[in-house]
Amino acid sequence: MTKTPLAVLTAALLLTGCGVTTGGPDDGTAGASTTPKRGGTLILGENGQEPTCLDPHGNASSDGPVSTVPVSDSLVWFDADGTIQPWLAESWKVSGDGLTYTFKLRQGVRFHDGAAWNAEALKSNFEHMRDPATKSPLAASYIAPYKDGEVVDEYTLKVKLNSPYRPFLDILAQGYLGMISPKQIKESPESICTHPIGSGPFIFDQWTKGQSITYHRNPDYNWGPKSAKHTGPAYLEKLEIRFLAEDATRYNALASGEVHAIDFTPPQNVEDVKANPDLGFLSAIRPGHPMAFWLNTSRPPFDDVKVRRALLAAVDRESIIKGISFGQYQVAQGFVTSSTPGYAEGLSGTIKHDEAQANKLLDEAGWTARDKDGIRLKDGKRLTAYFPIAANFPAQRMQIAVQTQAAARRIGLDIQLQTPPEQELSDRSVKGDYDLSSGLWATNTADVLWIQYSSKNITTDKRRGQNVARLSDAGLDDLLEKARSAEDPTELYNQAQARLLELVPAIPFYDDPRPVAYHKKVRDLSFTPAYPSPYFYDTWLEE
Repeated sequence: MTKTPLAVLTAALLLTGCGVTTGGPDDGTAGASTTPKRGGTLILGENGQEPTCLDPHGNASSDGPVSTVPVSDSLVWFDADGTIQPWLAESWKVSGDGLTYTFKLRQGVRFHDGAAWNAEALKSNFEHMRDPATKSPLAASYIAPYKDGEVVDEYTLKVKLNSPYRPFLDILAQGYLGMISPKQIKESPESICTHPIGSGPFIFDQWTKGQSITYHRNPDYNWGPKSAKHTGPAYLEKLEIRFLAEDATRYNALASGEVHAIDFTPPQNVEDVKANPDLGFLSAIRPGHPMAFWLNTSRPPFDDVKVRRALLAAVDRESIIKGISFGQYQVAQGFVTSSTPGYAEGLSGTIKHDEAQANKLLDEAGWTARDKDGIRLKDGKRLTAYFPIAANFPAQRMQIAVQTQAAARRIGLDIQLQTPPEQELSDRSVKGDYDLSSGLWATNTADVLWIQYSSKNITTDKRRGQNVARLSDAGLDDLLEKARSAEDPTELYNQAQARLLELVPAIPFYDDPRPVAYHKKVRDLSFTPAYPSPYFYDTWLEE
């Protein structure tokens, strides 16, 4: 087993409110049975971030793992105490130079189509992740150091990396890198997006886009992670994930009993949930990159660091986040969330709201004149930035965007919100034809900084990268590359975070929480610690 420094993450994963327990007066289940029961269908109300593809290697949606983990197991399990536990890999050895990982695989595992889990299956999955045809927006970035795999024997695969990669085992625990049937990868790779075949505790039934995904129990399942509360098949007979995009609709479905649980509990309803004796609540701050508005540093106006710093200083993030989250969200202090291993606590409080400083920075950048509307001018050009967003842009982010737009206008920067057609939005994203873009990136390692800000991850004609800020800074690149192979990367990540606060490639807004509310007849609902999302293997219904 491998130990990683995750004291912060462990604390963040502690269940809040009533929590998920099996009895006792604190959660209102005193007198209820603590003996798990088999059967029943659990219905989870999800938000509107429905994946466009159910291939775990082909999506990066926040709802990706909750949709694919029921079907696909991972190579290893990332426990809440920071240990890497065996799962589909029984054991592993890492060479002294960090370039070779030798995995001994669990025997007796079968995929839902009958295909065997073995060294060839693992190799097929690695190759599928990096295959350009998979169009992987996430898994391919995670395994970028992967060179090739050598089948030693039926249940042993020797994986070779191009460069040492300390977070390799950590990321292999994430649902985005779950294992898919090698038979499906070979014979029908195009079907994985709509009908994934894995080895997990639930078998995929149907995806009615815009409505729901349904699954049924895998009766042969007997290879859950070691930290699971039981062995053998899942307790639930069926599982349904129902997409309820509107916050009010999702909460009302929980309140009426239409669904058993809801993911992403609306912040305005959290206190009501906690006060309701019939409901339970659990939450975790997702490790990784906070929700942010990225600034395109490759073209005007945000190619000038003074303009970027000015916008950051102009935005009253504390006020905005307190308002849109009803006081439930934690304002981001930098470019990784506070639950991320490697978070630089000493930098907390560095970002300050200072409108006078923002105006001073723009003056220094040469934007001294103003037109009749108060927008700054330089060489006859208006200080304008374009922010293209999707038609289904989340309501909370829209509120943040509108308030950011207003703050920018007060210092003479015109941010224009645009809603182009979906295909045009996608094309512009690839070409870098935008000035602002929004998002977050949840992962269980500070290597998220390499994914988001290494110049190697700027999108090209050959590869779609995740450096949407298109930041290129040699000093930062050097720190992030060294951190990937360092035995203890703490100081390197501290320096990288400090450098990012100087470069300002984004406006970080809040550490993203994963708040789940549920009826207390739902028992043993939990999160997967590698990427906090609901996990149903141990879950059962008190009915």
